Amino acid sequence: MSVTPLLPPLPEGAEEVAAPLWPILPALAPAESATLAEAAAPALPEAAGLIVQFAPEATPATIQAALEALGGQVTQWLRPAEPGAGPLAAIDAAPGLPAEAALDLLAPLAGISFAEVDGQLSIAAVSNDPRYANGGLWGMLGDTGSLRNAFGSQANEAWAAGQVGSTKAVVGVVDTGIDYRHQDLYLNVWLNQNEIPALLRSQLTDADRDGLITFRDLNQAANARFVSDINRNGRIDAGDLLTDTRWENGIDEDRNGYRDDLVGWDFANNDNDPFDDNGHGTHVAGTIGASGGNAVGVAGVAWNVQMVALKFLAANGSGSTSAAVRALDYFTGAAAAATKGENFVATNNSWGGGAYSQAVADAVARGARQDILFIAAAGNGGADGVGDNNDAVANWPSNYNTSALAGYDAVIAVAALTSTGARAGFSNFGATTVDIAAPGQGILSTLPGDAYGSYSGTSMAAPHVTGAAVLYAAANPTATAAEIRAALLGSTAATASMQGADATGGRLDIGALMNTTPVATPPAPAVPAAILGTNGNDVLAGTAAGEVICGIPAGAGALGRGSIDRLTGRAGNDTFVLGDARGVFYDDGAAANAGRGDYAQIMDFTRGDRIQLSDDVATYFLASMTLGGVAGIGILADLNGNRRYDSADELVGHVANVSGLVGSDFIFA
Repeated sequence: MSVTPLLPPLPEGAEEVAAPLWPILPALAPAESATLAEAAAPALPEAAGLIVQFAPEATPATIQAALEALGGQVTQWLRPAEPGAGPLAAIDAAPGLPAEAALDLLAPLAGISFAEVDGQLSIAAVSNDPRYANGGLWGMLGDTGSLRNAFGSQANEAWAAGQVGSTKAVVGVVDTGIDYRHQDLYLNVWLNQNEIPALLRSQLTDADRDGLITFRDLNQAANARFVSDINRNGRIDAGDLLTDTRWENGIDEDRNGYRDDLVGWDFANNDNDPFDDNGHGTHVAGTIGASGGNAVGVAGVAWNVQMVALKFLAANGSGSTSAAVRALDYFTGAAAAATKGENFVATNNSWGGGAYSQAVADAVARGARQDILFIAAAGNGGADGVGDNNDAVANWPSNYNTSALAGYDAVIAVAALTSTGARAGFSNFGATTVDIAAPGQGILSTLPGDAYGSYSGTSMAAPHVTGAAVLYAAANPTATAAEIRAALLGSTAATASMQGADATGGRLDIGALMNTTPVATPPAPAVPAAILGTNGNDVLAGTAAGEVICGIPAGAGALGRGSIDRLTGRAGNDTFVLGDARGVFYDDGAAANAGRGDYAQIMDFTRGDRIQLSDDVATYFLASMTLGGVAGIGILADLNGNRRYDSADELVGHVANVSGLVGSDFIFA
């Protein structure tokens, strides 16, 4: 992907062009981007991969200067510019240029907030399920019931009280993927409500009346004519949908840039099939949410849940930092786009390695601001396999803390216990940097191919805590992430082996957790007031406060087609909306008039204000022009997708009385 669009001669009648914006993420669907990159890449020595966060004042020229200094290219735009930050990019330096030398070349350049190496990360009721009934799932047991282990998670106590989760509780499994065909998992795999094809959506039956269409519904007779058991395993699972053209229809239904992302995304291979080709992610998923009470295999902590497959680790268990950032941001974006009452509770992060990454820290904080917990394995020691003190030598990502960026800490770092209550010898610890312990040695769970097996590691401990967060969120649907974290850490059972080894001195106790009342946290900052227009021509004005000003009414409709709106913010930092998740505003579809039949004119834009554009368009252009006798900068959407400024481009906005705009003036939705 080029950093700036090519600029051939301007359309007839257009004036000089101001600096164009960089392409909006993603310029192509990720699978297409990967194909183009592979086709163009010659066989060269491996290039050093970097993650570069450009500053708010960065311009396309700034970005081009960085690329020229490195002799490199952008391999992936990770995030667009937003308030307080320029775009975030994954960049490959020239082949043969060492990573440290590449960082040295960037250090003196203006317009860069930080640059870092794109490092490699790796994998760190009463149940009638057979492997529970025979005592094999010690991590689910407690100190009551016919099967007991006082050092288990006490999940069976919650089940006995009827607390088994909810289909509206959603967690992200950031890992090697999930075997979504597994007999114990297929019903609890997330189905992206916003990616269900429009032709099917209105015809599907919500059989369990939970307000969602899930795999539980698709396995009911009422929906039989809309699905097919293509893989012939006797059930409808994600593998069937991903090979059924009625579902995998090539349309980005939710307009998030990930086409046919029905159950998540594979960030390791850049496609919509996050199937687990390693086994680690499937094992983690089984501990979180294997179906319980189905007389099959094992049971997870949460019998009812939706798990998003966020594959960023490849078959060898390794993945890049930039892929981890994209996976985390995908889950955050899905949470923001949810409209059916889903509660995106947490991501499970049973992986680690590498140095501190500002890009990952920022992604974790973005999730925290969206009310999402980041539950992480504390780590399995170094090469010697002996647990390390995370207070002395930081382990990432479990040592991240979001307090400064989100107002509370969304991270929960989890150590591993044995079935006798000892801290596992491989488990990292830390009196201030590890929060809680959970079962992590000899943990039986699901494996690909309808198989089961035992793994050990803090990777196995973390999903017990993630499953517990689901149970608590389901029982307390209005609890915030901060309240769930406080309840988890405030209900631990004192454990001798963890005294001075984690911040609570204890282990997960789901029985006590479920008897904990959420403690209210301070209210979030007030959301700016919204001033909305009508379907006709509007003249809107703000007040002395910062506001969101939009000439388009809420809900579906014409989205400004045929309307000319004039927007004035007055005092305060205002956001002027020219597009959102519904699409591009002020698009009359008439190429002959270059979009001048409808647009919004922003009358008093000043620094600190923002202009919101739709991320459905890969590229926008800025051009000096006069409208209604007022000079300023026009904002044109490249709707024909040719990355050239021509007469087919649609004018969506005009910023009056300014001579230029920079990347930090824009946000995208």
